[in-house]
Amino acid sequence: MATERALDPQTARVLADLEGPDVPQVSDMSPEDARRHIEAFARKWDLDPKPRIGAVDDLTMPGPDAGQTIRARLYRPSGAEGALPLMVFFHAGGYVFGSIGTHESFCRLIADGAGCLVLSVDYRRAPEHKFPAAHEDCYGATVWAAENAGHMGADPNRLAVGGDSSGGTLAIGVCQLAHRRGGPSLAHQFLWYPGTAGGPETESMRTLSEGYFLNSGLMKWSMGHYLNGPGDLADPLVAPMKLDDCSILPPTYLMTAGFDPRRDDNAAFVEALAAAGVPATYRVLDSTIHGFMFMLGGIDLAVEAAKESADYIRAAFA
Repeated sequence: MATERALDPQTARVLADLEGPDVPQVSDMSPEDARRHIEAFARKWDLDPKPRIGAVDDLTMPGPDAGQTIRARLYRPSGAEGALPLMVFFHAGGYVFGSIGTHESFCRLIADGAGCLVLSVDYRRAPEHKFPAAHEDCYGATVWAAENAGHMGADPNRLAVGGDSSGGTLAIGVCQLAHRRGGPSLAHQFLWYPGTAGGPETESMRTLSEGYFLNSGLMKWSMGHYLNGPGDLADPLVAPMKLDDCSILPPTYLMTAGFDPRRDDNAAFVEALAAAGVPATYRVLDSTIHGFMFMLGGIDLAVEAAKESADYIRAAFA
């Protein structure tokens, strides 16, 4: 049980910057203030210098709505040749905050360590854009990536999606939409502490929903901004455990945290995948918290976890 284990000392130091007695809570902020707050937090706890990489290019692609465009950033590993595998990545942020910038170091580590291209997507955020806007942007970006793989130097037969937290939920949603809409074909989904709710309340949700960053107030705040109403909670795009047939999903890698209220939901999701015949790998970092992949400069074990994930992705694509 996670609460019987010690919190990693570096994690505790970073957590104090999120949960200290004099620290304002994100769930008490306006979306605009929350975005500024998290961007400043991510800059403070980022790797400095950022990991070296072969190349970084900013791209623009058409969005699903008329006249809309989507920004994205393409990370290319050092010394790579030929058509490379590609992961389309969706950042965390409860659908409200987070950005390409908050996950720059993580994407660099994955691209260089896995020897793959990483396309990080700047999808529309709530509350300005309600469900399913972020899902549609992420799906549209994935379709665009498949159609333009050759121009990016990517192998269209080795296309995957990935994301952390709400970005992980978006990745699962993109896989569902790809199945419904006849493509593109996705080889894998790579997930870090995604929102996979839809089943009964778990022990980790009962015992870890206060004091470890992803608290109950923040979860309600973010979903309240993104969803149109309580009825959206029945949609498997936002509650993947409500998906009737998990066999439609691709092979899955899921890494979560021991002090994350979503830990047991994540385990149940992996079990549902395995029961449906989907190859699924589950990894728990026992002594850290939700969101560790945008705290890389403060938590050494998060850097090691990113490198471990990159090794897994390299092998999966191979």
